[in-house]
Amino acid sequence: MHKLRNLLLVLTIALFWYAFHAPQEGTAQALVIARGDISTKNVALTIDDGPHPGFTNRILDILQEKGVKATFFVVGRMAAVSPEIVRRMLAEGHTVGNHTHYHNNLLSLPSENVHIEWDMCSSTLKTITGKTPRFARPPGGNYDASILQVAQKSGLTTVLWTANGADCTGISSGDITKRILSRTGPGGIILLHSGVEATIEALPGIIDTLKTKGYRFVTLDEMAGPVPAPQRKELRSASSESPKRTD
Repeated sequence: MHKLRNLLLVLTIALFWYAFHAPQEGTAQALVIARGDISTKNVALTIDDGPHPGFTNRILDILQEKGVKATFFVVGRMAAVSPEIVRRMLAEGHTVGNHTHYHNNLLSLPSENVHIEWDMCSSTLKTITGKTPRFARPPGGNYDASILQVAQKSGLTTVLWTANGADCTGISSGDITKRILSRTGPGGIILLHSGVEATIEALPGIIDTLKTKGYRFVTLDEMAGPVPAPQRKELRSASSESPKRTD
């Protein structure tokens, strides 16, 4: 019995690893991006949630002033309410990513609803910007192998992070800054959030300090490189499908 349990554990780990790393038929797309090239001092600034009127525009103002491009993972239903902010993101050279449509915990949903979350957000962003998003991030970082595979089937690569500011926990701008600066290295992916006043206070100093240390801010499009040709086809197919709502 003990040997059987060990065998099942090994098989489970192997299957989970395969779900993360195995190439998918017809595409060279990775399931997950956990960080960029560690041989360069490039970092990707990513902003989750929103867009929030009164917050996200102020973040965009800071980025414009500092000459920094970022990646915004937006919530579909919020993007539909403030489409002008999403259009501004794209117009100013930022990447816009998929943070699901309703910002649910995907681990609590059946797989067909996970598919709806990804596809409704992508469809909303396609309507607003004319472009289908390439990258996705599950709310709260809650995911498993199945959620990653559903995202990939929707033409999305899931992006994680290396430096979490924990800015949604109510900590001060100084503590946010310390967390980001102590955790950021070459190829790093920074996670901050829209809708948090302390984040707006911390952001200028974070950018200035990392620039002084020789870091260059890039979008995820630049960090990940060009989309493989087969994936371009998948993205066009995904954008042409109308997701079905169950609510």
